[in-house]
Amino acid sequence: MASTGAPSIAPPARARLASSASPSPARPRARRPLGPARVAPPLERRHASRLASSSSSSPSSPSLADAKAAVEAAILGTERGLACTDAQRAAVEAAVTTLEALNPTPRPAESPLVGGDWEVVYSTAPPPSNGALGPFRGVAYQDVDLTSGTYANILAVGPEERRAWLGARLTATFERADDERGTSPGTDGSGIGPGRLWIVRFERVGVELFGVELFAKTFDDVTRAWDQTFVDEEFRVVRAARTLEALAKANARGRRAVAGDEDDCVFVMRRRERRG
Repeated sequence: MASTGAPSIAPPARARLASSASPSPARPRARRPLGPARVAPPLERRHASRLASSSSSSPSSPSLADAKAAVEAAILGTERGLACTDAQRAAVEAAVTTLEALNPTPRPAESPLVGGDWEVVYSTAPPPSNGALGPFRGVAYQDVDLTSGTYANILAVGPEERRAWLGARLTATFERADDERGTSPGTDGSGIGPGRLWIVRFERVGVELFGVELFAKTFDDVTRAWDQTFVDEEFRVVRAARTLEALAKANARGRRAVAGDEDDCVFVMRRRERRG
């Protein structure tokens, strides 16, 4: 499918013991009854919890944990980018840009951290890369196999991927394409640093209904340029465009891309556990 930010409190002082010549006997501590087992919170509540845990810290420059929390806060209520106002989209772009500046991984396009299974938590890409298929909305995933130089973009509409009643799958190959110097900067000073660029080549896309493939399409020399701007154990950001020139100019940043655009779009992804 066609198509992208990164940051403690001292424990409270112990209350002074009241002086007493004859301290009262210690009371037995009541046991708290066992409650029901905790379950993993939904995506938005999990993001809000991470934000609350880091909001108490306000350094002059954001830490990586702070920047991640800011991205998560900005994407709340956007339905992974499918329901964004212009103001929300601009806020996400600003948070993602901050995260990208804190990328801890040199030459991210060459890092083994890129490999594995990823869930798209936000994108400005057009359908179906943004998780929409016609009037239906689902979740987009990306599985990257570094050994074979291939990846799959997967769209699942349903309660979960394994039980999706409607889905699409695009397969593609990729190759690292930049040299030690990176690309020339864009007119706004942006550019692609060394060790960040992939050229991806689409191979095939298919649409399934209840596990039965309805139709498929093969591609003839359809490529995209990917700028891997951030990756660590948890997050990954990719800027994608039809051409290197469009990617470097970054004209589409902060707005939703339209199908057929030359301009770039962004994918923000969170690592998920490898499926069995």
